[in-house]
Amino acid sequence: KSKTLVNVSVLNSKIGYISIVEEDGFIVAILFSYLEENPSLLTKSAKSQIEEYLEGKRKTFDLPLKIKGTDFQKRVWNAIYTVKYGETITYKDIGEMIGSKGYQAIGSACGKNPLPIVVPCHRILGKDNLGGFSSGMDIKIRLLKLENILQ
Repeated sequence: KSKTLVNVSVLNSKIGYISIVEEDGFIVAILFSYLEENPSLLTKSAKSQIEEYLEGKRKTFDLPLKIKGTDFQKRVWNAIYTVKYGETITYKDIGEMIGSKGYQAIGSACGKNPLPIVVPCHRILGKDNLGGFSSGMDIKIRLLKLENILQ
């Protein structure tokens, strides 16, 4: 069995460290933490795209993604991926998109999203509140303000 090649680039941003992880030519994780760097052309490209996004200069990403999770999680993440810059939807909206009334399970899948920012789970809100965010509400609020969703 061949060894999986893992590459990492780290962005020291205004919202903290963001580590971008590549395996075998695909971005597989974006973490709000510091990992030891071992960059590749792809992780450097992802880093610069995320930097542009955080500077308000980019609204979409052009990256090869491989997302690991259950079939249900992948359906949730695929629905989240369709939410455009500056827009929000609710957990209920996602349920309608994927044919599920399991809103807690949808929220749980959002919290396990391995590719935040690129798969924009920060754009998913509760019916009467901001919902949660696995990397902390301060980061979610900053991302929503960046996209002029919150003042």
